[in-house]
Order: sequence, then structure tokens, then C-alpha cells
Amino acid sequence: MKSVIWIVFACLLGSCLSEEPFKKSFQTFVPQELNDGWELSSPEDQSMDRQLLEKAYELVYSEDRYVMARSLLVFRNGKLVAEAYPNDPEDAHKIANIQSCTKSITSLLVGLAIEKGLLDNLEIKFYDLFPDLFDDHQEKRQISLKDALSMQAGLEFDNDKHTLQLYQGKNNSIQWILSKDLIHAPGTFMNYNDGAPHLVSKAIETLTMQPTASFAEKYLFEPLGIKDWMWESSHDGVTYGAFSLFLKPRDLGKFGQLVIQNGTWDNRPIIDPEYLAEATSTQAISGHNNRPYGYYFWIYPEWNAFAALGHGGQFVLMVPDKNLVVVYTAWPYTHPQLWGDEKELMELIIQSCK
Repeated sequence: MKSVIWIVFACLLGSCLSEEPFKKSFQTFVPQELNDGWELSSPEDQSMDRQLLEKAYELVYSEDRYVMARSLLVFRNGKLVAEAYPNDPEDAHKIANIQSCTKSITSLLVGLAIEKGLLDNLEIKFYDLFPDLFDDHQEKRQISLKDALSMQAGLEFDNDKHTLQLYQGKNNSIQWILSKDLIHAPGTFMNYNDGAPHLVSKAIETLTMQPTASFAEKYLFEPLGIKDWMWESSHDGVTYGAFSLFLKPRDLGKFGQLVIQNGTWDNRPIIDPEYLAEATSTQAISGHNNRPYGYYFWIYPEWNAFAALGHGGQFVLMVPDKNLVVVYTAWPYTHPQLWGDEKELMELIIQSCK
């Protein structure tokens, strides 16, 4: 992870020293035919205001706004109507780390397990799934899958301090997370963190009797036609539930489309729709910014929308009422001052829908 940080800043520094623009100049957002399953269309044919879309793309191409932007894609009515890659057009063909947007994919896998009859109750306790990884603290044994999905497991996990340790650790990752102090009763306080989704990934692995990434490949990625991807795992082989899924921007859009289609793809049910409705509605309120949260989806009540959010400011916005999905990817491992305001982009594009 640290090497990537230095690569990003070296690129920025090199750009500044040469006084060359970091981004390409904005030319067009007309999508290219890549024969990847997406039907292409125009803003006008999907009742969208072209001028408002252009404002959004001009922001992304600005040298002093959304500095680390890599892509912006807009899908409406199941069709790709706009896309552009301000740093490098080849980014359309490259997989990249979607960071914490990974959490939302992990959530979808829980809904997939329900759809396949491998899970019937979110109240199941982690202790019932992997009791040998717990210490002798009795209250920790009450932590449920639902608690972890809503970031209310109650364990002390500070991303600024613990995420790099999770990424680099060589011990049993689940045992290490469960060894943390229980600072809140399970189900009572939301603490956004990377530890809880890793526990969920272990639960998926236990329920499906295969690595989470393998389960995702066979029953989620393949039905969606996603062939080019990478998902890292911890030293002990547990797929990271919180981060380190690498995807192409267009393939990331397929997950958003799957969600607003109530879990179906090509008229085939993949994700349990009742779970999706629950996952994308308020289950907790962030103790950090008071924002509503579902099961690894951030909720935007003002738009009847929800989103996957990832480091670098990247996001997948889903607005079912508008049949709209927006994908924005960016270089991660950068200071938030370089991210830009995702709500500004979201609002412009939502307003463009007639």
C-alpha cells in the first residue's frame, strides 16, 4: 500500500515540476463500444440534460477540482450514456482498487448467500460460525452478522491505527480482530471501520465453504460477465471484506445496476430482494458524521438514493427512482483535500435527469 502512495505522489510531483497538466483536456463523454455487455445511448435518448452533464464532466477534468479523478460514468435505464477518463483513456481497460466500495460488494454477497439458501437469519452469531477464534470474553460472543453489517459490532477498531496492521499482519486476522476490546455493547453504536467487514467475509467463507473471492467469482462476477478482476486476501487467506477489490470502472457499474434492478440480472435472480431493501435503508447513524447507513451502503434520504463510497472520493451512486447509476473512480491513498465533494457531482447528475 505504501508503495502505491509514493507512486501517486511521484506522479503529482513530476507533473508539477514539468508544469504540464495532470489531466487530459475535456473533449467528449460519448461512450465507446467495447462489446462488454453494455448498451450505449445518448443523454437525450434517456431524457437527460446534456448541459448539466457537461458541467459535471468539466468539474472532473478541472486541474484544481477532483484532482485524483480517473473516471466518471453515467448509466440510465440500464444504458451507458456518458463516460470519460480524465487522466488516461486506457483507464477504461485497467482494473484498480475500489477501496471501501469493496464493502458494498461484500454486503451483496450476504444477499447472494441468502438467495442461495445458505443463510436465513442475519441474527446469526459469529461465535456460532467460528467459536475457536474467540477469546473468553462472553459478551463478544453476542456479536451478530447484522451487528457487523451495520458497523455496530462494538469492537475497538480504528482505521487510522489498525487497517495497515490488518493488511500487513501475518497472524490469524479474525482472531486478531476479535481480540480487540469490546467498547460498546453489540448493536448499540456505529463505528465505521475495516474490521467488521473482514469478519463478515470470514462468515461468508464459513457458510459457503470456500474463499469469499471464489464464491463471488462463481455466483456474482461470472453472471455479470466480469472476467478481469483481483481481490486480495489477508496473510491467512481470508478475502478482505473491506477493501482491495480491483475492478474496471464499467464493471463496477454493473453492481450498481444489479442493485437498482432489485438483485436481478438478465431476468435471473442473484441477490435476495428483501435483503437488498434492508441493506439500502437506514440501519444505523454514523457516530462520525451523522449520516444514515445501511449494510455497507451510505444512505442519501434527500435523493432517495444510496451509494458505495471508497478512499480517494470514489463512489457508486444508485438512484432507483431515476433508474440512475453513477460511477466515479479516483486514485486512492491521497489526502481528502484532493478528493473533491462527491455530493456536488452527484447532485448535478441527478438534476440532469428529466
